[in-house]
Amino acid sequence: MVTKSLINQIQHLKQKKFRQKKGLFLAEGEKLVEELLEANFKYIKLFTTENSTIFPADFITKTDMQKLSHLKNASNYLGLFIKPQYVFDLNKISSSILALDGISDPGNLGTIIRTCDWYGINDIVCSKDTVDCFNSKVVQSSMGSISRVKCHYVDLASFIKTSKMNIYGTSLSGKSIYDLNLKKESIFVFGNESNGISSKVYEFIDNSITIPKNNNNLLIDSLNVASSVSIILGERFRQNK
Repeated sequence: MVTKSLINQIQHLKQKKFRQKKGLFLAEGEKLVEELLEANFKYIKLFTTENSTIFPADFITKTDMQKLSHLKNASNYLGLFIKPQYVFDLNKISSSILALDGISDPGNLGTIIRTCDWYGINDIVCSKDTVDCFNSKVVQSSMGSISRVKCHYVDLASFIKTSKMNIYGTSLSGKSIYDLNLKKESIFVFGNESNGISSKVYEFIDNSITIPKNNNNLLIDSLNVASSVSIILGERFRQNK
């Protein structure tokens, strides 16, 4: 049964402060819920409007599902999950990682998480002002990759400063990624959609890198950050495969 109390609790999870306070997040869609369960994410409640499911879920009406959903058009599956607690030790990282400085768009972060999953990047280090990875829009746009890619929120400038890994920072005026040897164990830093990497983080960058563009296309002055991540990780993979 869907109570008013449950509806209020789930709707409050749209806000970061309530997700942090309750330690919960929402996932919608059969594939997404299934992947979280396969990754052993713990849950509080699972709901479906389907008559039969491959995992234990409570049957509810489509009307009730819409009341719970954070989507404009509710899915047939919804899960109320417990946020995992990750322990991050840079000394145990054996591959490259991503660092995000002030990424604000949930869709961008979700796409970045999915791209990292594709290229085998398991850890993303985020500045504290980067959008919450358990925001419903991030979870949805990651399309299940949130179950495999871990996001860690830290003081990014301090983290970069103390890291012994090679640091690449994206910039409009850096060296072309196609002219560099992108080392396997590196940190790739991407900045805010509008302002790029902050000055307090940028001072600790070892190498400024850029994605060269076609000089004939002068009207475009930058790439979407999620697109930039895809291109740079693709080049890193090509060089190190």
